[in-house]
Amino acid sequence: MADGFAGSLANIDPNEMNKADLIVYGCKFPWDKKDDLIHLLGLQAATSTTDTLSSSAVNLKEGSVHAPGANTETFVVDSYWRKKDNYIARSIRRCVHEKVRMGIFRFDFNRKVADPADPTKFIVPGVFGKAYPNGMPNTEAVNNLLHSNITYNIDGNSQEGVTKQDEMEPELYQVGLKLYDYAHNTDIGGTMDPIPDPLDEYLKNNGGSTNDSAAPKA
Repeated sequence: MADGFAGSLANIDPNEMNKADLIVYGCKFPWDKKDDLIHLLGLQAATSTTDTLSSSAVNLKEGSVHAPGANTETFVVDSYWRKKDNYIARSIRRCVHEKVRMGIFRFDFNRKVADPADPTKFIVPGVFGKAYPNGMPNTEAVNNLLHSNITYNIDGNSQEGVTKQDEMEPELYQVGLKLYDYAHNTDIGGTMDPIPDPLDEYLKNNGGSTNDSAAPKA
């Protein structure tokens, strides 16, 4: 049986496809110091990046033609708020209340490569734009993490570029990428004690043998 997608796409390896999970957003605010590093803003939300071209119809006798107009760009970012992220949340709220634009970086870690100038570090391509946050909506559903799904309508056109590792806060790529990263066996475990099964404990303490192959070894 062929690996990959079924049907006519059976020969395509999904591991060779770009992953939306590797799109990470960073930000900076006007009150940051110039040498401050780029903060982690969040992850790509559904239909996150739109680059839409408007058009106007010219009606003719036997049909219509369309003239291209301006293009618009929108970033939609899911930001999950940890207790120590208060600076980011308060800064976005300040942008909303004071009607101030913030800088937004959209990094594509699918294309991360080693920096030829320093192979021990990486570089990653991205786009940069400035926008007013459309609000500060906190999702406060029970049994859910506190987070915000915020739309940023980019002013003008975003600009492409390359960002070095040393320009980012380490949490941007350490935490941002691991939120939805693949886990290996050594990434999970060792943080809590196992709870023994009462029957296995009784059998072990009274000379019997356990049948549970997953039971913790004594």
